[in-house]
Amino acid sequence: MFNKSNIPAQCRKLESRFEDCLDGVSDTELDDHMTRCEHCRSALADLRFAGELLREAWDPAGEPGQAFLANVMARIQREEIRAKSPAAFWTPLEFLASRLSLTAAVVLLALSAYLVEFAPQRGVSLGSVRTELSAVDFPQPPRDPVSNEEVLQSLAERDNGR
Repeated sequence: MFNKSNIPAQCRKLESRFEDCLDGVSDTELDDHMTRCEHCRSALADLRFAGELLREAWDPAGEPGQAFLANVMARIQREEIRAKSPAAFWTPLEFLASRLSLTAAVVLLALSAYLVEFAPQRGVSLGSVRTELSAVDFPQPPRDPVSNEEVLQSLAERDNGR
């Protein structure tokens, strides 16, 4: 109720009796103190106001009006008519299809994000890269000489003729 640091001891003793005072129990010591202490009078007035607010909150709101009742009954009738119509068969399937398409869209979005972030880059075209080796890739041995002159000429070129 009060800021406990600056309350006189007399007010702190009487603070516990405020609830009895609100219930109508007479207390001469509390009444005498209230005539002299402004803080306690203010605290008691605040307690009375809080009690009134609580009592108002506990009171039932009352019966609903005729317009509310008419709207509720009309809505119930519309729902019954809709439930009995032949188109009501498709309602759960429409709901399922909408959920399925939403799920598929989310999965597609997640896969697209994954491919953008983690897929290998495909900038190199496979048409220009050879994957198999051919005989041209290896050094070829010299062909056999056709005549004796070719043998002598090849030896002279290599300086092995000495």
